[in-house]
Amino acid sequence: METGMKLFSALPLALLLAISASTPASNRPGGAEDGEKVMQELKLLDMDGKPYDASKLKGNVLVIDFWATWCKPCINEIPDLNRLQEKYANKGLKVVGVTMASGEAPEVKALLGSFKMQYTVLMGDDNQSYDLNIHSYPTTYLVTKDWKVRRIYLEAGPKKARELETEIQKLLD
Repeated sequence: METGMKLFSALPLALLLAISASTPASNRPGGAEDGEKVMQELKLLDMDGKPYDASKLKGNVLVIDFWATWCKPCINEIPDLNRLQEKYANKGLKVVGVTMASGEAPEVKALLGSFKMQYTVLMGDDNQSYDLNIHSYPTTYLVTKDWKVRRIYLEAGPKKARELETEIQKLLD
């Protein structure tokens, strides 16, 4: 009977953990408007492998897209990110692609021409992916002008593009 009782009392905890794990980050506390957290400092390199000062990004609404060169959904959403950069750059938006798990800067730089990215692309620190809670690509952070995480997107596709644009418009108004 005692074993059955332990199992029964552990069931709600297991269910809660399963629900939490399957809930999109954008719906979890800390990623929503009412619980915005400050975006942590990013360790970034330019395409020449030199440190990039992330403070240069502050003061803009940011779409920070963590992607990988081998990730098909990441590559497929480049036209959407190009469109957002073009449409809202003059209103204070900056799209930044942060390449992760893709090799060294020279290897990535050699591929960039084929991807036709029309926004800033930097190299991320793979060791920082745990701190940023990046478990899959693309993972896209929408960050406010005052460096707070407004929302985190864990998917790619037309729905993400629509939702992202709606949120960008709210932040730029």
